[in-house]
Amino acid sequence: MSDMQKKWRGGQYKKLLWWAAWSTYEEDFKDHLKEIGRMNVDAAISLLKYPPQTWCRAYFTTNCKNDTVDNNFSESFNSWIREARHKAIIDILEEN
Repeated sequence: MSDMQKKWRGGQYKKLLWWAAWSTYEEDFKDHLKEIGRMNVDAAISLLKYPPQTWCRAYFTTNCKNDTVDNNFSESFNSWIREARHKAIIDILEEN
C-alpha cells in the first residue's frame, strides 16, 4: 500500500482508499473502488493487486478467534451481575 501513497498523492485518493478499506459491505467497497477507478484506472488496478480479504473490512471474518472476550462492555456487565452470578439468567435479569 505504501507504493500507492508514492504514486498517487492527494487527499482525495487517501480519502477514497480509507473509505474502501473501512467499507462494511461488499457493495460499498465496490462503489469506492469504482470511484477510485474514475479518478485513475491504474490506481484501482494497483489496489486490486492486494487481496481485499487482507485489507477491507467487508471481507473480514466475523468469527471470534479466541475464547476470551475482554473489553469494557464485558467488564461492565460482569460488575453489574456480580451479586447474582450464581443464579439463572432469567433470575439475574429480573433482579437487576
